[in-house]
Amino acid sequence: MSLPARPALSPALAARERWLYGGLATLVAVLWLAILPTRPLFNPDEGRYAEIPREMLSEGDWIIPHLNGLAYIEKPPLQYWATALSLRVFGPTAFAARLYMALCALATLVVIGWVAWKIWGPPTAWRAVAVLASLTLFVVLGQLLTLDMSLTFYLTLALAGFLAAQQGTQDAARYMLIAWGAAAAGVLTKGLEAIVIPAAVLVLYTGVSRDWGPWRRLHWQWGLPLFLAISVPWHLLAAQRQPEFLEFFFVHEHFARYLTPIADREEAWWFFGPVFLLGTLPWTVSAVRVLATGWRRHSPPGDFDARLFLWLWVAFVLVFFSVSDSKLVPYILPALPALALLIGALPVATLRRDVLLAAGIALLLGVVLAAASLALPHVLHPSPRSPYFLALGRPLLQVAAVVGVSAAFVLARREREATGAALILGVGWCLGVLLLMRAATAVAPIYSGESLAALVHDVEARSGRKLPIYSLSTYDQTLPFYLQRTVTLAAYRGELDFGLRHAAPVGLDTVDQFLARWSAGGDALAVMEPDMFDELRARAVPMREVGRDDHHVLVARQ
Repeated sequence: MSLPARPALSPALAARERWLYGGLATLVAVLWLAILPTRPLFNPDEGRYAEIPREMLSEGDWIIPHLNGLAYIEKPPLQYWATALSLRVFGPTAFAARLYMALCALATLVVIGWVAWKIWGPPTAWRAVAVLASLTLFVVLGQLLTLDMSLTFYLTLALAGFLAAQQGTQDAARYMLIAWGAAAAGVLTKGLEAIVIPAAVLVLYTGVSRDWGPWRRLHWQWGLPLFLAISVPWHLLAAQRQPEFLEFFFVHEHFARYLTPIADREEAWWFFGPVFLLGTLPWTVSAVRVLATGWRRHSPPGDFDARLFLWLWVAFVLVFFSVSDSKLVPYILPALPALALLIGALPVATLRRDVLLAAGIALLLGVVLAAASLALPHVLHPSPRSPYFLALGRPLLQVAAVVGVSAAFVLARREREATGAALILGVGWCLGVLLLMRAATAVAPIYSGESLAALVHDVEARSGRKLPIYSLSTYDQTLPFYLQRTVTLAAYRGELDFGLRHAAPVGLDTVDQFLARWSAGGDALAVMEPDMFDELRARAVPMREVGRDDHHVLVARQ
């Protein structure tokens, strides 16, 4: 089914339109990057994925990733390599740690715009970009340091290269090489899911459409060697360097994590339903529409149907992770770019109605946020954390204003054509979520060890030297990054168990072993949770409190 023709525009108006769209896109890109350094790294993921590259850069081991000085081979190293280079250029800052991830998010928007432009034309491209840039889950994860956004970029690039190759142009081979290379980079980012998802969707598409044409356009003779040349060498080097790598990485981290509750991330089978509905705000109506109806064929038999392939991509990602015993919110992120393409490619009349519905949802949520900001002092129960959340009142009002104004503008101009309306609403919502991410600075003491590290630096500045630091029965993922060095673990294993099993023993597996070391004398610091601090104080352990944050107490040996 072809898109309805867009009403003709005068050259002058078309030029103004291009300048407006380009200006809004530039504004989003600049603010997307500008928000990155406005809050400290949060636990646990941001601390972990900043510290691993820092240690990689510091120790010079680019093959085996390390966390707190211990081998950490749960994930491949591509993002660690890129982030380490960013840290080298910009220094050990939150901005540098998040930069590669944020650039992957912006690059995903560019890729979506490119492939939509190539298949459906400029209006659809702008609409798809506007939708993706304002899907709440995409914006939030485009500001949080995890591996999911970079994986999503490479999967989207692989998807775009594949779709472009199906258009029958003379550049099909080049587009497929891009797809093969991107899939390999995805494998080097997070593992086998980067090849499982595209391969499974292609098999499903063939079964549904009875179209074997895409298999003949894969260009295996060049693509497969390229894929292997990119993805295999690191795995071979890691297997040579690290005992048990193959068993731990493939069996434990892929199959056991997916098929069993070993990762302690069990959720109900319907877990991703609410995530999908909330994560696609304000375009939830459109998202549900394309998910419910996108399976219908849009191309004549024998022709490649891009919309059917995209629908299968979205559906497979949702189902694939729903049946897993390991579920986390970011897992369905790779479905969102394909979803945005489907929404952007809706018939203009349908999309015009959906834009008004999305604007209505945005306006309603803007009102709710404004009411919540005013009600916070009255409904928030007094607690040690109350001041942090009370500080969110004013930022929430700013978010409500940005979202509400853009939504009201779209609703007031009901006759506005769909592309411009989608762009204005999308930019308004995107900026609102970015402001919300900036506002998270208010609650940073609850979720970040930055203030704890500042206490350590103050003590060491007064003593004139760096002191040994123990982490007792706990491990703050952000603390080593802000300290710019590792800590000595005591009575803690957690996700560092593999590294501890393959490291030289330090003799601090229990609290009593720590106390024996601690009581031996000498200046030292220790980080522990308040309950542990109270227990040791009751046992008259020689220590004095230096300071504390919301989760931990910092003590010095008396």
